[in-house]
Amino acid sequence: MAQQPSVAIIGAGLAGLTCATALRGLVEDITVFEKTIFPGGRISRFRAGEYEFNHGAQYFTVNNPLFWNIVSAWQTDGIVRPWDGWIVELQKGQAMNSDMATQRFVGVPRMQMVAENLARHCHLVTSANICELERQAQGGWRLFDERGVYRGAFDIVIVATAAHQVSDLCSAVPEISKAAEGVDMTVCWSGMFAFDTPLNIPYDAAYVLDSPLSWISRYQMSEGSNAGDNWVLHASPEWSQKYAASFRGRVMHALLEAFWEATDLPQRKPASASVHCWKHALPINPINEDSLFVDAEAIGACGDWCTAPRIEGAVLSGFSMADRVMKHIHKIAS
Repeated sequence: MAQQPSVAIIGAGLAGLTCATALRGLVEDITVFEKTIFPGGRISRFRAGEYEFNHGAQYFTVNNPLFWNIVSAWQTDGIVRPWDGWIVELQKGQAMNSDMATQRFVGVPRMQMVAENLARHCHLVTSANICELERQAQGGWRLFDERGVYRGAFDIVIVATAAHQVSDLCSAVPEISKAAEGVDMTVCWSGMFAFDTPLNIPYDAAYVLDSPLSWISRYQMSEGSNAGDNWVLHASPEWSQKYAASFRGRVMHALLEAFWEATDLPQRKPASASVHCWKHALPINPINEDSLFVDAEAIGACGDWCTAPRIEGAVLSGFSMADRVMKHIHKIAS
């Protein structure tokens, strides 16, 4: 029997981790490379001293039957739960009820728990920023990180990163690079603010209108984790783009000012204040394909930029990629 091919997956967000776990048991040699120290991508946690925040995705919804089965399994494992927070639309301090019918879910005790659970079943290499793929004459690819360090040779490579990184890494494969290059991504400044005592805000989250902010959400890691009030603020894509290159201190001050204006509350000094810029937050124009794979080159790409800018989109794209990899393996084995 021919030896099974080796697979490298670049990116430990939900698409990459889903692909890896779907292939587990079918392919033995799978390595997932992640440039940061944590898996999760846009559901990774943000820590500021004793405070912790979901600074990317705050929740997720379910539309696809396959994804519903996955989420049901996650619920059984205790890593997600329904979120019934009160969400409103907010305009200059005036709150109006928003969509209360949509079922939303959150990770337990944090959104990143979903990625952490998937990563337990993978061979994950963190702090490995793969920046170059070198095609080998005999087939397969050699991987190098940002310092030029050789990270191994693999028969199959899957790039599960943001679209712009896919375009760069797959520059030798125009079928993938050109599709990824055409995807535009929003910018999003996130603000994370902790207060020692609760704010007088009855709702849990709000879509903010006529403001530099687009979304605010109360965050509590677990029941009774602290007696204060922690909030995540997301600036609008337009505002974020305009101030993408601004100093962090200026952005922090502007987001906090916008928060007080939106909630119509007196200003208060936070116990902790941080900001983070998601330079490639959400795809504006996904390519409307579940994933991409070029059999002749044994390379593919997946992510929410392929399907839809949601957690569901990333997971389904990862499953699609795993299916394409298995079909490729069966093809070369026959």
